Amino acid sequence: MLYRVDWHMPNNIYRDDIFSRFLESSENPVYQLPDGLVMIGRWHDVSALRGTSIWETDDIELLVQWMQHWNDKLQIDIMPCVDDDTAARIVTKALYLT
Repeated sequence: MLYRVDWHMPNNIYRDDIFSRFLESSENPVYQLPDGLVMIGRWHDVSALRGTSIWETDDIELLVQWMQHWNDKLQIDIMPCVDDDTAARIVTKALYLT
């Protein structure tokens, strides 16, 4: 299953802490992804202090647990994503429910 994760800093008071944590995270084993969790890509809007990423996992707990590394200072939103074929099946069923 694919998930989109959006984040932003609710205020700028943690900006330098978050920037430092981000720079150090590639060297810190705490931030390594567990088996079963794959980051497809991550994009940053540094000037607006926000970003987005796409993840793949069959275990949502892995994603939510990994986000605990960041949710002390970032507002994080996790949203499931489906491809066009899956969306078409879902909306087709929804049309026939009404």
